Amino acid sequence: VLETANNLITGNREADYGPPKLNFQNIADRWSQHLGIDIEGYQVALMMADLKIARLATTGRPHADSFVDLAGYAALAAELADDK
Repeated sequence: VLETANNLITGNREADYGPPKLNFQNIADRWSQHLGIDIEGYQVALMMADLKIARLATTGRPHADSFVDLAGYAALAAELADDK
């Protein structure tokens, strides 16, 4: 799961969406505008991980890719928090 998540983060997803730091900061900027509070990139990753956990908790049979995504978001949150 961790190896697959790493391959996605540094491979296809980065190619599709750009570097995670920039991508998550762009999301944070938009969410900050909508909510009227400051949100940082690592918080976006945490909230995306929370979304995956909520889905896993409510589905009858969890999908393997949800665990991969969860691991990826956790790793990105750690990296982005270290950049602070």
